[in-house]
Amino acid sequence: AQEPLIHPVTAIGLLSRVRLVASSACAIRQAARGRVWSRAMSSCCPEGSLPAAVTEDSARTLMGVVEEKLYVVEPPAPSEAGVVVIYDIFGFKGGRIKSVCDAIAMCGFHVAMPDIYDGTDLKEKGMFENPEAVAWLKGLTVWETQAALIEPAFAALAKKGVKKVGAVGFCWGVYGVVKLSADAKIQAGVGFHPSLKIGKMFFNESEEDQLKAATCPLALMPAGNDPDHYRDGTLSGIVQAAGHECLVVDFPDMQHGFVARGDTSNPDVARDVKIAIEQAATFFTKHLK
Repeated sequence: AQEPLIHPVTAIGLLSRVRLVASSACAIRQAARGRVWSRAMSSCCPEGSLPAAVTEDSARTLMGVVEEKLYVVEPPAPSEAGVVVIYDIFGFKGGRIKSVCDAIAMCGFHVAMPDIYDGTDLKEKGMFENPEAVAWLKGLTVWETQAALIEPAFAALAKKGVKKVGAVGFCWGVYGVVKLSADAKIQAGVGFHPSLKIGKMFFNESEEDQLKAATCPLALMPAGNDPDHYRDGTLSGIVQAAGHECLVVDFPDMQHGFVARGDTSNPDVARDVKIAIEQAATFFTKHLK
């Protein structure tokens, strides 16, 4: 197979435009640049977010396989650590989401990504401007429903001999990561450009209340146009107060959605995608191995 589009790195210095943020630190947010997605005010994503990628990542040979509504990837060497991936509103074929799965696997983890949306996505449904699309998304966000659709990923990892499991979420998917933590289903969780406001929008669950229920270490990796409470210690402090590590890595030059949908032909985007994957892999190595 060809090498993954996003190459894992083993040693990397955090450049000045990427901040590893302590819970008490707050730096001035820089403006994100490039294309933006004009969206309804009711969206889970902030103003200035990246739009859906034009097509699914098909420019390279993927490492994994699709089986029984799962994208499954094995690491290059035996491992007892696994990661469940929960995608964003653009679904199973959104942008480079499968390449991100491959990159995580290359760092030494079994990966399983369930197709919660069953072959479609919010864009195909009409986005947040369409009330029927919003109702559809809300139904799949109800935790009892979503948890049942994620469960096959845990079963697939167990068949591979995985003993410890983490979870990665993107935007909407971070809600599921925090819920998995609350249910003590995972040993660590990572949220790329998180949108926990979806819980408030649909169920009146505040971001603070969601994180109070966490039972494991979490990492939050906001982009430049994500709300400041993801970087200023407001939310990470809640997790830490419960006795769990909460790493914050801030990407002030990036737009919400960059890890899976950013244009990696742009050197700055490629750099920060690599850093995000590396930080996630290091975090998982610490807590799962």
